[in-house]
Amino acid sequence: MATNNFYEITVILDANFDDKAIQVIIDRTTEFIGKHEGTVKSTDHWGRKKLAYIIDKKTNGYYFQLGVDAPGNFVHLLERHFYIDNDIMRYLIINMDEKELKKRSESIEALNKVAADIERLLNPPPVDTQN
Repeated sequence: MATNNFYEITVILDANFDDKAIQVIIDRTTEFIGKHEGTVKSTDHWGRKKLAYIIDKKTNGYYFQLGVDAPGNFVHLLERHFYIDNDIMRYLIINMDEKELKKRSESIEALNKVAADIERLLNPPPVDTQN
């Protein structure tokens, strides 16, 4: 059995779709991934944002990102799926190697530590004034 790779997949949809239609497209994409031996590890909705440049006469897009474990032949199938799907304006598929994944997890741990420190500074424990 072939080993799986971790892919970071960023997709841009037309921002004019309502939230329900966007969720249908995301569900359709995750279903396609599951049918082709992939596993969605994370989903991150970035939301509606202004595009860096005009695409198909549109200036805004809805961004979402998926973290996927999948075999190597998966990328070709997913690219074909995205090409055929008219709802998808643009996509980017990045194969994340072990070094990048380790660096990302270390960065997340450091950010979580900083966030916890800030939380402690902003919300100190109550001082006991009864003594």
